[in-house]
Amino acid sequence: MILSIESSCDDSSIAITQIQTSKLLFHAKISQESTHSAYGGVVPEIASRLHAQALPQILSKAKAFLGGDFGCLKAIGVTTQPGLNITLIEGLMMAKALSFSLNIPLISVNHLKGHIFSLFINQKKTCFPLSVLLVSGGHTLIIEAKSASKMSIVASSMDDSFGESFDKVAKMLSLGYPGGPIIEKYAQKYASDYPNTPAMVFPLPLKHFPYLGFSFSGLKNAVRLAILKAQENRENTTTEAFIAKISAGFQQTACEHLKKNIQKYLQNKIDQQEPVKNFCIVGGASANLYLREQISGLCASFDCHLLVAPLEFCSDNAAMIGRAALEKYHQNDFADIFSLQASPRSTEDEFLC
Repeated sequence: MILSIESSCDDSSIAITQIQTSKLLFHAKISQESTHSAYGGVVPEIASRLHAQALPQILSKAKAFLGGDFGCLKAIGVTTQPGLNITLIEGLMMAKALSFSLNIPLISVNHLKGHIFSLFINQKKTCFPLSVLLVSGGHTLIIEAKSASKMSIVASSMDDSFGESFDKVAKMLSLGYPGGPIIEKYAQKYASDYPNTPAMVFPLPLKHFPYLGFSFSGLKNAVRLAILKAQENRENTTTEAFIAKISAGFQQTACEHLKKNIQKYLQNKIDQQEPVKNFCIVGGASANLYLREQISGLCASFDCHLLVAPLEFCSDNAAMIGRAALEKYHQNDFADIFSLQASPRSTEDEFLC
């Protein structure tokens, strides 16, 4: 069995994965969302202290699950990059202590690759090659995964990420943190209450940009200006109707921006005579049902199979880290316990350019 640890941001999580079957045997997570909500976003120093409290509690539960003995463990997997350095260190120090005391290998896992492996939790087989849209609070990327170890980033955001823009719009509307689920809820309410009325229209980012790329700063500013204009016109911007109208328009435009880039990407692959057979959406923001619906229809038009992770494994979790660590275990790809360090960004050798 492999014990895995995730602490890249504001979720403390530990999992145990069976090596032979890839079955997830134990998984527990403690979220910090309620604490950080008061600040409108994650405060790194607070997150680090909360990890220091939560990880030992979860580890104690994992040990109890194993009958009070870690002797059956064959390796320790841990997220080491990218993420908040101050929180990554909390998980890494625990992983090193376990690896050293149990005299078992340590496996370093890239958090972004972990999200890709969320597709294969409880599954022994993978289905590479894959083309991936990774959307989270910190990243918006298109990744080509030729195999479990050979991946390249082909497009990224020039400024805010998809998930981050949801958080910032939610903050403008005084809705709390995290913004993704709240904005989605209000957008669903608007669609339900006003099925025949178009949502507020916002300009589509990079509409005439010839290359693959994402940008959400302009859209975010357009939302801000719309709120200010409504306030200047003495419109009540705190009503559910107004919030729902803004949320629906913003979500629709943000998802359309992603959809246009993916459409461009899939068409480019066809033009290169390399049609994409498997496309997937991963990351915390991939839980957005409207986004899934839009990309599903697009993939169908390109005769491309869409894969998505179970909703419970979209956000940061140790189960996906354990599944990624399992691939490295089979390849004997182990880290040096003394030199391994945490990094806020992916190192150059993680993704091919």
